[in-house]
Amino acid sequence: MTYKNIILLGATGSIGASTLKLIRKKREKFNLVGVSTYEKTEELKLISEEFNVKNVCFFKNDQGITFGESINVMKGHQGLLELASLNCDIVVSGISGLAGLMPAYMALKNGNNIAIANKEPLVVAGNILIDCSKKNNVKILPVDSEHNSIFQCFDNNLRENISHITLTASGGPFLNRSLNSFKEITIEEALKHPKWEMGKKISIDSATLINKALEVIEAGFLFELKSNQINVVIHPESIIHGLVHYKDGSVLANLALPDMISPLSVAIGYPERYSLDLPKLDLVEVSQLNFFKPDLKKFPGLNFGWHALNEPNYFSIVLNASNEIAVDLFLKNKIKFTSIVEIIDKCLNEQKFNSANNLEETLEIDKISRIFAKKISEKFYV
Repeated sequence: MTYKNIILLGATGSIGASTLKLIRKKREKFNLVGVSTYEKTEELKLISEEFNVKNVCFFKNDQGITFGESINVMKGHQGLLELASLNCDIVVSGISGLAGLMPAYMALKNGNNIAIANKEPLVVAGNILIDCSKKNNVKILPVDSEHNSIFQCFDNNLRENISHITLTASGGPFLNRSLNSFKEITIEEALKHPKWEMGKKISIDSATLINKALEVIEAGFLFELKSNQINVVIHPESIIHGLVHYKDGSVLANLALPDMISPLSVAIGYPERYSLDLPKLDLVEVSQLNFFKPDLKKFPGLNFGWHALNEPNYFSIVLNASNEIAVDLFLKNKIKFTSIVEIIDKCLNEQKFNSANNLEETLEIDKISRIFAKKISEKFYV
């Protein structure tokens, strides 16, 4: 029997949990050969024992967890890059934030396909990652439900016949909230997404709709589209995740219940499809699907996505860096919810760089932008 050998980066996060759930459903298809965590080493050990994983990596081990002699233990940033570089069929990149960039690049450089769940690497270095994948004849397979849906409907052989795509957004927890009360939004309120269970950072991004701005940029790189070829609509039911519009008037849409297992299965299993014991979509039960134009007065951060695709690539790097700093400060209760977009806007307007031509230049712009964002943010402290 032929297994797909998988390396799972971010095994103890939300994407990691969904990936492990999928592997449990299809043990006859997948073989987990490597896993990583930042500091949840006790959980990492349980995963390694359950799936007989021979390669593990962590950054911190405050609990003093030990692994068996047969386990190859890697540590820190260098260890993570070594893990991502090990020969396998696919690396699942579930590490939050820009921390997933270098492991994704090393995986591609060493001939591994990647199933990418975190937006940030493609947002800040999409051109570099796409070029690397082409050079090494490997694939970048999107896990995000929206991009995964577009991937399933997008026929590259008919690229010239494709007009544009539409990404859908649930609208987050504040879709129906009055703009007048946005300054009073609490951390707890912002973390309560109506449809998805996610980590804290991406939950806040969903509340500001910055996540959709990042997805616009990601789609531009993944599917080689211009900004005017990417639409966004609010779809509170989260049943239709993406649509591909063809020039003959046909529209291919992907429908599914909100669940990460299905898109993960498509990405990790590609080009195969698997029979999964998941709840079935019943359109009669759903009954009604609603669609709205995004309210850009309430969610001005969405505009950053289209702007980024029309600007030199430093714009996306500054956008991502300033957003990560601002979200972290909001989660620490140091700034108001509305200050997140205000900080990003200020950072984008007050910084200019030459385009980044490699990862070293990308990371340097990111470093400078984070320092600048931290300094700017002090003016917004509550």
